[in-house]
Amino acid sequence: RPADGAILAVSGGFDFYASKFNRATQAQRQPGSSFKPFIYSAALEKDYTPASIINDAPVVFEDSALEDTWRPENYSGKFYGPTRMRVALINSRNLVSIRLLRSIGVRYALKHAKLFGFDTSRLPADLSLALGSGTVTPLELARGYAVFANGGHLVTPYLIERIEGPD
Repeated sequence: RPADGAILAVSGGFDFYASKFNRATQAQRQPGSSFKPFIYSAALEKDYTPASIINDAPVVFEDSALEDTWRPENYSGKFYGPTRMRVALINSRNLVSIRLLRSIGVRYALKHAKLFGFDTSRLPADLSLALGSGTVTPLELARGYAVFANGGHLVTPYLIERIEGPD
């Protein structure tokens, strides 16, 4: 529940007796494009607007931290030229996301992600962050999205509201 962090339901696996591993709270996975809204949110804080135009065009990076030459592409394999930020987010354009991250700075984006409750030690300090290459749990991702849903307040997820009994 975005307003206060109450966990109303959770499913972490199909059989607790077969596996005690809770995928909702313990599985660290790459969020992929579902992380892009956090990058775009950071860009909005850096004076970009939904109408800002960013070029969706091929780009090549020579970065030793990325091990080799990196030629990211959009999922479609196409390039769309100058694109409004809102259109790029709706269509999950990788190259616009990377250019936005490069413009605002990886360090700033990581500090911004921390405001959404993400453990930044598990997020890469490079441009692949724009494509969701770090690791988060499903619960962390839900907590991050709750900040959008409730007007900007970070909540702490909780399972037990109260215990009632005869004593």
